[in-house]
Amino acid sequence: MNNVTYCKSWFRAKKSATQIWDNNTAREAHESRKPYTVLVGDPDRPHCFIEINNDFVGVCFLDDNLRENLTYQFQEIEKGRLFLSMATYRDFDGATDTVKSGTSYMFGQDGSIQIRKESFNPHNLEVSDTQGDVSGNYEQYPEFGDYSSIAVADRG
Repeated sequence: MNNVTYCKSWFRAKKSATQIWDNNTAREAHESRKPYTVLVGDPDRPHCFIEINNDFVGVCFLDDNLRENLTYQFQEIEKGRLFLSMATYRDFDGATDTVKSGTSYMFGQDGSIQIRKESFNPHNLEVSDTQGDVSGNYEQYPEFGDYSSIAVADRG
């Protein structure tokens, strides 16, 4: 994957990276399973950022206003194998950072899916349970520098 920048973290409130890292520092973090973040695209206006911390991988896709409008959370279920356990979509109030509504999908490896639709003004929460094919929710734990399999917004 080209055009990646490594850093300590993405500061959500300021919409910017903290502590840009060189490849060696990031590789050391990756190999020792310590937290680090990968910015995909322009480091000042990334398309997405990936948070890696031991057995957790989070992928946050940003809109034109650098707001997290789509987030994936992967858990390592066995050595080297991730499972997409949650996906969250957010709608914002115009160009503000105020979340108008959101939908979260919690996936179980058994095919169970809980859907939580929430709006905030006025507040309303709808929860439903269903079953589905979650075979596409599995990914390999990323090799350092190759995040292409998890940095995909449209997972089908």
